[in-house]
Amino acid sequence: MKVSVVIPVFNAENYLAACLNSVFNQTLQDFEVIIVDDCSTDSSLAVANSFFEKFGERLKIISLEKNTGNPSVPRNKGLSFSRGEYVFFMDNDDLITPNAFKLLCNYAEKFRADVVYMERGFLLDGENIISANWDKNSSKISIPTLENQNIAARIENFIQTAYGWAPWTKFLRRDFLIANEIAFPLVKISEDVLWTFKVICLAENFLRIPDQLYICRSRINSWSRIRRNPPDEIKFWLDPLVKGLDYLDDFMKRDFFNQNPNLRFDVTNFFVKMQIAGMLNALKNLNRCQLYEIVHESFSDSKHAALIANLFVVMNFYRDRFLEVK
Repeated sequence: MKVSVVIPVFNAENYLAACLNSVFNQTLQDFEVIIVDDCSTDSSLAVANSFFEKFGERLKIISLEKNTGNPSVPRNKGLSFSRGEYVFFMDNDDLITPNAFKLLCNYAEKFRADVVYMERGFLLDGENIISANWDKNSSKISIPTLENQNIAARIENFIQTAYGWAPWTKFLRRDFLIANEIAFPLVKISEDVLWTFKVICLAENFLRIPDQLYICRSRINSWSRIRRNPPDEIKFWLDPLVKGLDYLDDFMKRDFFNQNPNLRFDVTNFFVKMQIAGMLNALKNLNRCQLYEIVHESFSDSKHAALIANLFVVMNFYRDRFLEVK
């Protein structure tokens, strides 16, 4: 089996059929599809079951016992059931071009790549397909290019957002993921950022390609865009901050980061600022006392309780700067 396609599903009845048809129409047919249903309340499961006739034994459908609230658990579960040489994590509302798997396998084998990174693709906005870069600082390469094996250089690129976070930008060798125990962290959001950091640090051969093979659907009702009241919005972004710090701290205990404490600080600082950026609009609607209470509540049950005062100072600093600019 060449490719295992892992697709987390939750209430995707309007898009799942198109997604699965784009996989079915691949020129390379040596693949399996692993759908992990996260307790959908619509007809997503029925849509998935209707594809057994097309895919036959190449289709696996796994139903979780209770809703997990984000794609991490479904993706990890799908990986545990996979048996392909390569793994591709696909979103349930997106599409992939017909020759994608064939080209990605060819690239991976030619360059012995652990990861084939697609830095460009297409954005489907309504009925319009638009060319897009998945990273803010795309190198706009014109030929397949192996990334520098210098881990420090890769980390600097990570901090400069030179890699797209989304899992579907990366076609990965399954043995690489298993051997390095690379799983998605159980956080509400930013799980792809943390996962990507681990991938770029541990991949021996990281190949960037210019080919546009993936079509991402633009949707305004994603979880990160749901409107919440200011206290809930702060708590929403504090959850990945608390758990993400644990994830980073555990990973960066290795010798490389002990020998490069500046990089350890830069990565942690970058991640904290990213979460604070997500809560800026909510910060402007809270006073200092309200903000302190929210931070204290979110951190009180964690081993990071000592960071309450420091985090409050940082968040209040950005709050004041934001109000000043406004």
